[in-house]
Amino acid sequence: MLDKIKTLEEAKSLITKETMETFHLGSLNIGETHDPSYEIMKWAFEEILPPLKIFNWGEIEQTRRDKKFMGFNGLQNKSVPYHAFLNHGYSSLVMTDHHAGFGFQKNGEDADITSSVMNLRPSQKGDPVTKELLGSNYYHGAKAHWLIQSIKEEGLWAPIQGYTQEINGLLQFVIHPGSVRSCVFEEMENEDMECMIWDKTGALEHLPSASFDNVLEYWGYKLDQRGKHKNISFLLCRGVIEWQTDLAELGFRDEVFKFNRKVHELTAGKPLSIYIGYDSTMNDLEGVCEKSIRETIKNSHFTGSGGEYQKIHPVIKMLDISKLPDYNREYANQSTEFTYSRFLIPYLENYEGFSLFIDNDFIFKKSLLPMFYYLNPNDAVACIKYPHYEHDATKFDGEVNIDYPCKLWSSMMFFNNSHEDCKKLTPEVVNTWTGKQLHQFEWTDKISEIPQKYIFVEGYDNPEDKWDYTGIHYTRGGPWIDGMDFSSINNLEVYHKYKNLYDSTK
Repeated sequence: MLDKIKTLEEAKSLITKETMETFHLGSLNIGETHDPSYEIMKWAFEEILPPLKIFNWGEIEQTRRDKKFMGFNGLQNKSVPYHAFLNHGYSSLVMTDHHAGFGFQKNGEDADITSSVMNLRPSQKGDPVTKELLGSNYYHGAKAHWLIQSIKEEGLWAPIQGYTQEINGLLQFVIHPGSVRSCVFEEMENEDMECMIWDKTGALEHLPSASFDNVLEYWGYKLDQRGKHKNISFLLCRGVIEWQTDLAELGFRDEVFKFNRKVHELTAGKPLSIYIGYDSTMNDLEGVCEKSIRETIKNSHFTGSGGEYQKIHPVIKMLDISKLPDYNREYANQSTEFTYSRFLIPYLENYEGFSLFIDNDFIFKKSLLPMFYYLNPNDAVACIKYPHYEHDATKFDGEVNIDYPCKLWSSMMFFNNSHEDCKKLTPEVVNTWTGKQLHQFEWTDKISEIPQKYIFVEGYDNPEDKWDYTGIHYTRGGPWIDGMDFSSINNLEVYHKYKNLYDSTK
């Protein structure tokens, strides 16, 4: 049973700066200062605890730029079990004799998650330990999707909480609660996200420290914002305080289960399909793009316990107009053979499941799967809503480069194929509508936004501003264009890396 300290004298007799035991230091209603817990905490702040820093994520950007911060790998790993099991079923709560765990259901009934894994040994099929492991990993991958949508809609309820530690000379935050939250925070990279970090190592000494009264004022404001009780409890754990408020209630799990079921049902039992634009004049560029996708997803495979059972091999298809009998649009005023055919994808998938379209001149440095988390299941499509770029006067093939609103938005799109707006994209519409109607999304206003940070637009983005990204979009062309002078094209080392890998496996 957890030891509870009730008086300041008791606290002074049991707690030192070296104390690693866990103690409950009481609770109080914010605003009450004549309370033993207030006295205990004020003493602990002044005499025992390391400095507490309250700051925004963006304030440690330089540390991360300088590669002095050990992060959590974003959602690179979490997205793998999510996509491995999403089309097979959805997460649920399961009770055992010992504890609550995460189950797996399909069509409203319990299902065996191990039956969805192809390479399990026969002895592990139906094994309770394996089922619990895979069920937990899937739940946490699903929770990330719900949490990103929640943060986008409602903002961050509570700050990122934890303490600093040093590993091999690098700063790291130990986040609690943090199994998914820490990965989501890092993935979203929102510089305004608030952090409340105990500085055990002194790595944040350049930031101002908060007093106990500062903290009470801070939590009072947060609880007021959400209409919660202004009560706070204090748990001394691992030499720092964990703040316990109504903002940390576990009722969200029901929301995760409900959200995950909805997304699963939208898959119609089909895995995410990835379409790459194919152009017969671009010297196998689509093959290099595909190679970068497969390699980066393989590199994101989970390496922890059970990781060998949660690998995915993405479904990748080439969007080749010569193999699309329902596409008969005249080839005119198009920079590529897939300029308009990309909008046929929901139709090609029978208006079922989720699909991703990408131009063939994307090369990826990291797995693209985390970007799927930004698709709201109520929306028709997700894309990057690029700003208006000043484009070159001519394209890589010498044609006039026409500017228009939403340019580049359609270069990468996650389709929610069964959405009513996606069903508007029939062969007749794609064959006859104008470029403005299609590329400026006149067929929908239900557009989820993927952050611009993910894609470096070569020739337009500044590497000083966009220093960590998932992929490069070579909008100005490259070595795959016959006769092109590509000496001014930047970041081609990434293309050459995957071109060499592609050539070696052809």
